[in-house]
Amino acid sequence: MSTFQKMKENMIAGQFLPGLIKDENLLNVFNEIDREKYLPNELKHLAYSEINIKVAKDRHLISPFCLAKIIEKSSIKSQDVVLLVGSNYGYESAIISKISSAVMALEEDINFHKQADINIKTNLIDNVVNINGSFLKGSEKFSPYDVIILLGSGKKPSEELLHQLANNGKLMICENFNANMDESKLFMYTKTNKNIFKEFICDLNIPKLIFDEEHRNTFSLEN
Repeated sequence: MSTFQKMKENMIAGQFLPGLIKDENLLNVFNEIDREKYLPNELKHLAYSEINIKVAKDRHLISPFCLAKIIEKSSIKSQDVVLLVGSNYGYESAIISKISSAVMALEEDINFHKQADINIKTNLIDNVVNINGSFLKGSEKFSPYDVIILLGSGKKPSEELLHQLANNGKLMICENFNANMDESKLFMYTKTNKNIFKEFICDLNIPKLIFDEEHRNTFSLEN
């Protein structure tokens, strides 16, 4: 057994299985996908840690546990089309690709976007489309989406993202309530007959999703 496989098993046993993640199919997917294959060499040793990994100024990779919690609560179905906002290096897209019909992986940072595209192709995943564009504008081209997941906290989702939900579609976002700390609560926005309903899911602390300077003046989850 490789060191990484042992680390992965310890993550699932120690972080997921004390009653915190109960979806057996999802647990199997996390066991199948090797996170270290999606990380640069200098971060591979942190692949299965409990921490949110800082990868650039104002950018983090959320922990596998936080990712699993958001995915489990979103109840993704095999026929669903998912928009993932903040795709980073592609690991999160790879996980969701195994339980959905297709993943549209949106990334503002061109370097993350290019690396995610390489990683997804290298690992032979054929139902992920990597998109370089504004987080808050989403991707109208491939909408409507059954599920939209934001991989970072903010105050509220944009109107553009909510508009791109399918009927009965769900948007998952951790809303931040402390400007100085990563304290957030997971909420689900559901679209039903053009009406939007908001539901508190659980406390879940993840780093903020900060946008580049070009978009920050016009679009911000924190406005």
